Amino acid sequence: MKNHLSSISAVTLAVFCALPTAALALEISERNTPADSTEFTQYEKDSARAYPEYYTINPKSIKITLLKVMEEPDMSYVKLQEQPPKDLAAALVSIDTIVNIASKLWDIVQANKPVVNLESKYATAYPQGITSASQLAQWSKPKTYLYGFYAENLYGGVMIDSKHKVTFSYNGAYTGKGKYLTAVAVIPTVASVAWGYKFYMKAAVPDSTIANVGTDTDPVAAMQLKLNWQMSSALKVIDGSSVYYVQGDGYFEEIASPWQKEWKPSAELKLLGPLQDPARVF
Repeated sequence: MKNHLSSISAVTLAVFCALPTAALALEISERNTPADSTEFTQYEKDSARAYPEYYTINPKSIKITLLKVMEEPDMSYVKLQEQPPKDLAAALVSIDTIVNIASKLWDIVQANKPVVNLESKYATAYPQGITSASQLAQWSKPKTYLYGFYAENLYGGVMIDSKHKVTFSYNGAYTGKGKYLTAVAVIPTVASVAWGYKFYMKAAVPDSTIANVGTDTDPVAAMQLKLNWQMSSALKVIDGSSVYYVQGDGYFEEIASPWQKEWKPSAELKLLGPLQDPARVF
């Protein structure tokens, strides 16, 4: 029986998932807003020069906090944009090869407002050949992790106060085999942004982070979901990221954020590579 761990050994993966304090530390980047930026009005630019403390986020105040873990009654929080093949019997399914047939990169919040039709944006981790969640059985009720995002300016005023849910359905099986994922989504619930600021949020699930961490005969799907966020004013721009690990048996862990203790991952953890790229996505 063959283990499928992509580039991660079983021992490394076990240690990696079992030690939340040994997570990768991502940096918050800060830069000046370009003087020729068209995102802000001339009045906002003049105000920023006159009152820089208002238009500057205090990096030490930024927090993303897990507020609540709950269970959704069903998958109605997303609209699954999938169609099963007309001839299911003719479908060639490889249960140990896992793929994402849905979204890989999508906007969540754009200029302080949730993106429209966001309920159709989500990721999956299915056996290759599967084209619909309805082709899998034994789905568990979706899990939801509610997070709060908070940031103050140098005066101590709250400039960003928002909430978002990381939600997924798990335990899907094909002919009684495997544990797969569907409807892996990030959904904003509250977005309160002070005047003079812009807030953006994106989600990404690179194909290189989709893996089978089980065996060839009993697969367990896994993926990494990267949440990128940006706060900007006419004076400053701040970028940051968090990375979540989701597994087909329901396991969930925040494995990287700016607030984790610094840790140098093993060379075997190649799946993290695509999520460590410091290039800005906004």
